[in-house]
Amino acid sequence: MFKKRLYAYIIDFMIVFLIINFIGFIIPSSQSVLNLHNELYDINSSFLDGSIDMNTFVNRYSVINYSLERELFLSSLLGVVINVLYFVVYPLYNNGQSLGKKHFGIKVVSNDGCDVNSNQLVFRYLCMNGIGCSIISLCLIFVVKDLSYMYITFILSFLQFIVAISSVFMVLYRNDKRSLPDLIAGTKVIEVKK
Repeated sequence: MFKKRLYAYIIDFMIVFLIINFIGFIIPSSQSVLNLHNELYDINSSFLDGSIDMNTFVNRYSVINYSLERELFLSSLLGVVINVLYFVVYPLYNNGQSLGKKHFGIKVVSNDGCDVNSNQLVFRYLCMNGIGCSIISLCLIFVVKDLSYMYITFILSFLQFIVAISSVFMVLYRNDKRSLPDLIAGTKVIEVKK
């Protein structure tokens, strides 16, 4: 079951990745986004060649990164919307299955075996895929700035990493094969008879 879940997740991740990148390819980057990317490259090069110290690097990097995140707000919001549509709305109307899950004959259901509801899917995927962290980061961009924003988003990313790693071990070693998001949402993944 672990391999099926892993392969299904990889397929789902690749589908969403391709959709988001296709849309990003269609919508050209603004000149300010390109300039900010160049500034990030320059600051990284300056740090690596020893031209600036760590403190200067962190302070300048956080200012540039914050400006870049603000410029990319609509793109990031669109990414969250695409993730929600794919991982919440689509499975809600397709028997608890994404395209990857359908291909591998698995689906998400409630703990009691009934069809999963929208609240369960929302809670499940807020914990997975970084969707919850992305939403919090998008909200925080209007509340905190520069270095504080960088530290908070780093902590959120680290917490998401911990959730992902613990979920892998839970699926591998728990008897019921439920991940942390499954426990929070009251769901489980089962095999579908073909």
